[in-house]
Amino acid sequence: MKQPKFNFNLTEFLEKLRDVSQERKTPGRGLSIWVIALITLAAMFVYFFFALPSLSPQGSALYSFLAGGIVLFTALRLLLGRPKPGLKELRTTALVVIVLFVFPIVMSLLSSPVFHAKSYANLIDVQPGVFSEDIQRISISQIPIVDRETASIIGEKQMGAIAELVSQFEIDANYAQINIGGKPIRVSPIKYFDIIKYIANFRDGLQYYISVDMTNQEGDLVKLNNPIMYSSSDYLMRNIHRKIRFQYPFLLLGATNFELDDNGEAYYVTPVLTKRIFFFGGIDAKGAIITNAHTGESVIYDTADVPEWVDRVYPSELIMSQLDMRGLYQGGFFNSLIGQRNVTRTTEGYNYISLDTDIYQVTGVTSVRADTSNLGFYYINLRTKETKFYSVPSATEISAMASAKGAVQEKNYNPTFPVLLNLGGDPVYFMSLKDAAKVAKLYALVDAVDFTKVIVKDTVSDALRVYASEHPVELGEGIGSAVEKRITIKEIHEVVIDGNTIYYFLVNEDQDIYSVLAKDIGNLLVFAKPGDAFQVTGVLSEGEVNVHTLEK
Repeated sequence: MKQPKFNFNLTEFLEKLRDVSQERKTPGRGLSIWVIALITLAAMFVYFFFALPSLSPQGSALYSFLAGGIVLFTALRLLLGRPKPGLKELRTTALVVIVLFVFPIVMSLLSSPVFHAKSYANLIDVQPGVFSEDIQRISISQIPIVDRETASIIGEKQMGAIAELVSQFEIDANYAQINIGGKPIRVSPIKYFDIIKYIANFRDGLQYYISVDMTNQEGDLVKLNNPIMYSSSDYLMRNIHRKIRFQYPFLLLGATNFELDDNGEAYYVTPVLTKRIFFFGGIDAKGAIITNAHTGESVIYDTADVPEWVDRVYPSELIMSQLDMRGLYQGGFFNSLIGQRNVTRTTEGYNYISLDTDIYQVTGVTSVRADTSNLGFYYINLRTKETKFYSVPSATEISAMASAKGAVQEKNYNPTFPVLLNLGGDPVYFMSLKDAAKVAKLYALVDAVDFTKVIVKDTVSDALRVYASEHPVELGEGIGSAVEKRITIKEIHEVVIDGNTIYYFLVNEDQDIYSVLAKDIGNLLVFAKPGDAFQVTGVLSEGEVNVHTLEK
């Protein structure tokens, strides 16, 4: 059976279109070309007001925006205009619209890794590092035990404690991680519940934000000295996204994050993006717009000049994309498809850790042909994009999570995505284990090299102390130092706390207090008396030795 042929003739189509418009024409009536132009511009302004497209020539939104305006203008002339556009004019208009649609497609192709593989691989500069030397030992006060999901639950509880706020506001879903005083904190402003609540409250602004300490699961509803007047929940020109777009219409912008400066003043940080390869490829950050949430004053900075209190300039997903392109194309485009020699990719997730005054994104790197082992880890400073690769063969984060979950499988707890710690110079995964209510109940340390070695404890400090007792090294502030010695009991006492039997004893060899859970050492101390000698291992912290093993 012969298939019907589909033939499309642009000239015939435009002639028919013009004929239809002529048939609908009322003699002596119609809008002038200037009135139609004003209507078109008004419609484009309304679209711009709500959609907020970038008008950067490096973004495809500009060309769609212009093409849409031309199509609307032409359609209004055909339907309502006087005089009607001629066939030649329609043909030119159609050609311009086609060019506006085709141009970004062609430029994207010419800017693709097919022609610029090496340039894509060089978008991010990665330097080798020595893990035990570069990554400082972390204190208990810096270890994040709360992820974004749990932080949002904690925040809701804080918000629910004040009835008059709950009836008018809700919490923004931002929950950005920032660094305050060396501690990881997740913060998120409140927002207007709906347009009615907005009308009732916009004059006073948003006076609170939620703060969740990621090291102890404590949340707080903090009142600002200067309320937030510009926010994502505003409906008019105080909407932070609209305010920034109208001020910088020709810039490519990344996602806006809520942050606090060293004085607790609320700001928004918006990455300024650019495309570094040919014309349409290789997106990267070239600066940041910092906007005062109270006054709305915005200042644009180059990446090298961003104030030190800012924690995030480079979007996390952009960093992951650049790392993957580096691993994929460092041997050329065809090597990424055929030979795949030394081709790598990042692992399935990432996390953040606070070091000094900055936030670092941490992710593993593995071969494209492997899925259970890492070649090492990337540490990326999200303010400066300084990136280091640490060659540490290890298990993937997903394998470590499965190992931790298996250690307490009877509880059916789910692990958070792990953070990589430097414990005595060795890489160790840390993660929380959450119950069905998304609350952290247990804490796990998994050896990154041998993921079958798992320590699960009720508190972070207990997990770290057990690790220290098994690895005779100094772990840093707040964790303690390893103890391994022969002691003679001087005095011993038994107490019960929360149903757990704990033995406290003094020894002849020093002035420290020793403690040990009965369930950890069995009945070895049940009949112990002054003068009995034992070999102990444990961790000394602030005058108390937490005993891990005890032998006769």
